[in-house]
Amino acid sequence: MRAVQFEQYGDYDQLKLVELPEPVPADGEVLVRMAAAAVNPFDNTVRLGRAGGHQPPLVPGNEGAGTVVQSRNPDLPVGTRVMLVGTFGFARGGTWQELVTASGAEAVKTPSAIDDVTAAATPVAYLAAEMALRVGCQLKPGQTILIPGVGGSVANAAIQLAKAKGAGRVISSSSRTDKVEQAHALGIDDVVDLSRETLSEGVMRLTDGKGVEIALDSVGGDITGQALASLAGGGKVVHMGYPGGTELKVDSMAFIWKPASIHGFNMYFLPPEEFGTAWATILPLLEDGTLKPLVARTYPLEQAAEAQRYLIEGRPMGKVVLTL
Repeated sequence: MRAVQFEQYGDYDQLKLVELPEPVPADGEVLVRMAAAAVNPFDNTVRLGRAGGHQPPLVPGNEGAGTVVQSRNPDLPVGTRVMLVGTFGFARGGTWQELVTASGAEAVKTPSAIDDVTAAATPVAYLAAEMALRVGCQLKPGQTILIPGVGGSVANAAIQLAKAKGAGRVISSSSRTDKVEQAHALGIDDVVDLSRETLSEGVMRLTDGKGVEIALDSVGGDITGQALASLAGGGKVVHMGYPGGTELKVDSMAFIWKPASIHGFNMYFLPPEEFGTAWATILPLLEDGTLKPLVARTYPLEQAAEAQRYLIEGRPMGKVVLTL
């Protein structure tokens, strides 16, 4: 079968199209013929050797979608369309290959309302966003929340889910005016244009100086400190991502005079039952169209290196997906 693999850590050109033996499902597993697989910033972190996990050679890809072609799991018969998410592309071979084995916990039935490309773009972002909002932020109806980085897959998922959960107001941001305009076209009204003002300035302008109760930060870098400065008294930042950099710049005065707090969040540290609770929220909202994963561009499998470069350097509005 065809697969994309890197044999050593390094730049995008380490991603090579190779032929690998077809995997065989174990008891309780299914064999999935992949239709599409997402490209995520985490895949880039793994390829650069900054995430630990399984040593190369390794097939990247943390999520994807396809159809069960062989089953040793009675709950997932042959012909079932599924979305895959788990430790793929990190602790084991990933989804950037034509055939993947998955356990029942790693394969979730795809809602009939969405196609395979959309399904491939769904699991990681929406699971992370749902659990971060519910467990990390403990978002309550009516609260005002800041979710910087409009265009990023987790931020987009969190914006949609926060509205579905009854947030009183959702504010986002972008450093690019074109993304601000795209967000407005998608119905995201409150977006701070960071080319014109700082995040905290924009938030205070939009909230008449009150600030927000919660900030869900999937960007990192300078944005984390700006999110902290955007809080109302007693507010908190939930930090869960770092495409903007792992070194956070914060002003300690915000802690002392607000007071405010920063909490780290990683969905993979939560117990397995939290994933089931998250899916129970997400799947009906996908089916009825409330949640709409945004795909910026697709690439064929053999262009995986270019797809990853486009995601990291082009910073598109929405997900990048490989089609198989």
